[in-house]
Amino acid sequence: MSLGRIVFSRSPRSERGLLSGWNRNLVNDLSCNGPRQPTTRVMSRCYKLHTCSTSKSVVSPLLRSNICGTPSSYQSAAPSLRSFSEGPSSSEEDDWGAEYEALTAQRNKNIIMNPAGQGKNILPGGYVLKKDPKKGGYRKVILEHSLGYFWAIKELATTNKKPILSNNAVIPAAEAEEFPFLGDLVNLKGEAASIPDFFTRNNRSKDASAKCTLVAISYKDFGAQLLPSWIDPFDMAFRKGVNNEADRYEVVRIIINEGRMVKLLSPFITSGTKKNVPESDHANTLLYYGIDAEEFRDILRMHNIYSGYIFLVDGIGRVRWAGSGEGTEEEIHSMIGIAKDLTKRLQKQLPQSQNPRIGKRAIKRITSRGQS
Repeated sequence: MSLGRIVFSRSPRSERGLLSGWNRNLVNDLSCNGPRQPTTRVMSRCYKLHTCSTSKSVVSPLLRSNICGTPSSYQSAAPSLRSFSEGPSSSEEDDWGAEYEALTAQRNKNIIMNPAGQGKNILPGGYVLKKDPKKGGYRKVILEHSLGYFWAIKELATTNKKPILSNNAVIPAAEAEEFPFLGDLVNLKGEAASIPDFFTRNNRSKDASAKCTLVAISYKDFGAQLLPSWIDPFDMAFRKGVNNEADRYEVVRIIINEGRMVKLLSPFITSGTKKNVPESDHANTLLYYGIDAEEFRDILRMHNIYSGYIFLVDGIGRVRWAGSGEGTEEEIHSMIGIAKDLTKRLQKQLPQSQNPRIGKRAIKRITSRGQS
């Protein structure tokens, strides 16, 4: 059976043009120039996949397409389009390959994936590579089909609830990447918000060292229960007690609720969240109710939705440190030290800014008064 050429066509996902996956709408084309007749496999995603074949046999889904190379080669770079096709590449194939590489390039490269977990093998769009025992190559398989629907729960045991590892040091400013965009957020007071603008709303100086924000993200209740192990020590170190610069440190909780029914259940979710979050933090607790936040999750490598994730963001919205799971004593000590380093430069400048500026005219007046 000849698989023929694979042709990809793109459709916009949202007003911002954010593409979060592929539309696995497999179409069997009996001839390259003839009309396309859809098969029964239709899954709503962002890309529409069509096939061209000169044979009259039904083309199998994308899972049967072979991919050259090894899994390790796909961890560091996106595959070229020719590895997905047996025929010559076309302009549409090149466009799809460029979009695929763009999705991979959006991932934050400073986040360290746990080598014992499955996150390092996940491709954009929720795919993994699986070896074909018959042909010896590798093929793209939907994540749940390859690892099972309970792979995330199993990963919590193998990684000690840490799908990503904590950075040992602060991410250099030259290498730091901006926190990804996520809109349609609302806090527990009913106010609309979007990130990363919410992190920098009070930084009028636009100085990276003027502010440090601890961002705690959870998808499930189990992950939310892990976050206080990071938040409480951060509060004790910077936001509670005697601290004249407490306004320079902030904790923002983000709770992601995905699905088609979450909008209808949002009043009950919001009411339950208010009971578990102190009233003083209601303004900084953001909730997302939407069908899909896959691209946002993929950029920050939050593939396992059962864990909790922690990020330190500087004054201009760049990710300077990341962690996950339950914080250990060593990790918490490192996180607090990095938060101090992110705000150290402005602390040194504060005593100098308190001195009044004296212009040339004022100096002449003072000297003239002294001579008289």
